[in-house]
Amino acid sequence: MTAKEFLNRISQLEKEITRMKQRCQTLRHVAMNTSVNNSNDAVQCTKEKNPLEKILTKVIDLDREIEKDEMALVDLKAEIWEQLDKLANERHKRILWLRYVEMKTWNVIAQKMYVSRRHIFRLHKDAIAELNKILKMSLYVTPMSS
Repeated sequence: MTAKEFLNRISQLEKEITRMKQRCQTLRHVAMNTSVNNSNDAVQCTKEKNPLEKILTKVIDLDREIEKDEMALVDLKAEIWEQLDKLANERHKRILWLRYVEMKTWNVIAQKMYVSRRHIFRLHKDAIAELNKILKMSLYVTPMSS
């Protein structure tokens, strides 16, 4: 896995969490507008969930999945910080953190670091190269899981 792929996992996970939250919100809205059918006209029928119960079950499942993914996101950020902490250059750490974890634009990063946007691109390229080396080294050092 390249450094960019490693760092972009945060963005992917945050987008997935956002999609799930939007879906959950939509389901809650539908649930608020769903009426319960209490008709007991049938003499014999299978115990089928009513529409509201189905929706609420989906909401509960989604909430659990969101919570699980949010915990995974916290773990991922901690893992990324652990790897970034191995970088020798503090500016490299800061650029990568601002760009991939805080998702700042290049202009904002340049302003925060008091350098030109062009210089940020050079520093970013060097930071990614340095992180690639660290990630490759950690693959060799990390024991294979059985």
